[in-house]
Parts: sequence; structure tokens; C-alpha cells
Amino acid sequence: MKLIYTAKSALTAYVVTDWPWGWTLKTEARFWIETTKHGDRFVQQTLNPKTGKWCKPKKQTYEAVLVLAITDEGKVTTMGIGKHADRDRIAAALETIDFEKLEPDQKKQVCKLNAWAEIMANVEFTIAPRIADPVKRAEHEADQARIGGKIAGAANHLAQQCMFKNGLI
Repeated sequence: MKLIYTAKSALTAYVVTDWPWGWTLKTEARFWIETTKHGDRFVQQTLNPKTGKWCKPKKQTYEAVLVLAITDEGKVTTMGIGKHADRDRIAAALETIDFEKLEPDQKKQVCKLNAWAEIMANVEFTIAPRIADPVKRAEHEADQARIGGKIAGAANHLAQQCMFKNGLI
């Protein structure tokens, strides 16, 4: 599998020249990874062979980090890390993806994902019945908000350390 780190817009896209169009025609298709504040998403666009104009791009769902990948058979796909990946999935993805070739925003996402995965590995969840007493329920919700704030603060601290270490802030 070959990873392409430079396909970041329609101008720098990976282009396939022999893309099927209907039953008999062939055209061009271009592929890239769009990075926004929401994360990364795979984008595909084809050239209409009848008009010579690019069709509207087809954009997939956002993930935390994506890299364009070409399989050994020539299929265009992606490799990446989902927004809710655990430590093992993040580590497995980074065995293939070269962290140093990622864009700064993608590196920041990796730092955030690793931080959240590290903190959440030590968090235990229990499901309890709803508290009927409004005063006790309000106390419980305030306590949960306090705990959530501590979790977020710890994760943000770890993410900031990673970003500083990698020269991202």
C-alpha cells in the first residue's frame, strides 16, 4: 500500500485517468483529503466526459486523521484514525502512517486522540438508576460535571504536552 500525504486539495489531488463513466465511457477522477476544524474527510470528484466540467465533489464523513492510500491493486482508499479510537488502534495506525509527514492540524489531532485515549483508559463507567429526589439529582449532576471537567482538563494537559513536544504550539 502506498500512502499519499500531498493530496490536500483539488489542485494537488491524486488523479486516475481511466475512471469508468457509465457503461462504455472513461474519464478522469481525482481524490484528496480535505482537512478542516472538524477533522479530515475523503473527497472524490469526476470529470464529466460529455461536458468537460468537473462534477460536484463527493465528500465522506469526517474522521480525526486520514491519509490517501493506494492499494497494491490500484484501488484508491484511505488509512487513518477514527475520532473515538483507543490506544491500540492509534498505535496500529501510526505504525503505517508517518507522523512526520502529517500536516500540523493532523498532528494536533493525533496528540488529542492519544491524550483522550490515555485518560479514558483509566475511567470507569457505571449505569445507575435515575435519582428521583430533585435535590440529590442536582447534587449528582453537579458532581458528574466536576468529574467531567477534571477528565477534560487532564486530557487537554496531556494534549498540550504532546503539541509542545512536537513544536505545534
